[in-house]
Amino acid sequence: MSLIIVLELIYNQVLLVETPALWIARALDNIETLLLDHAHCEKKAATTALSLINRYPEKNISNSLSALAREELVHFEKVCKLLKKNGFAYRNLKSGPYAKTLYDAIRPIEPSRFKDSLLVCALIESRSSERFFALNHHLPVDLQTFYSKLHEAEIRHSNLYINLYKDFFGDQWTKDIRPFAEIEASLITKSDPLFRFHSGI
Repeated sequence: MSLIIVLELIYNQVLLVETPALWIARALDNIETLLLDHAHCEKKAATTALSLINRYPEKNISNSLSALAREELVHFEKVCKLLKKNGFAYRNLKSGPYAKTLYDAIRPIEPSRFKDSLLVCALIESRSSERFFALNHHLPVDLQTFYSKLHEAEIRHSNLYINLYKDFFGDQWTKDIRPFAEIEASLITKSDPLFRFHSGI
């Protein structure tokens, strides 16, 4: 099965909309912000994985999520090197509303909190992969090479969270992820004054 087919299968089940062309145009005009926010996203993804390990020690998810966290930190380090190579300095950056809005929709009572957390993580990883794929052919060569590898990694991460969900809660994830996917689609397609890696248009 080709990678493109795998991408289509995942996006059809997880993501409801593709990245709009207007966002791609903004990204190409804001490479520094794109790389900065991407670095922060990788760091946050590692932190999220470690937070789940800490919150649910009884779930035996430490092996898979610690490996994911390590890979996210490697990506973070590589993005920081790309920043430097392109003449940009790593610095703090105000977060956009994307991740917070999705996490705020997670139900606070267990086991719903654990279920929803896995689905939101899968959704964010899937969107990251889709964005890398959408950007790839528009970027400078050094970023193309890097992002072509990253979108494959984000697919694996999305599948990891989905498989964890299936291990604990069965195969109904496509139904359960739908409310979060609808929120996500609205964030991706609405006008957004703050450009970020996961921002709207």
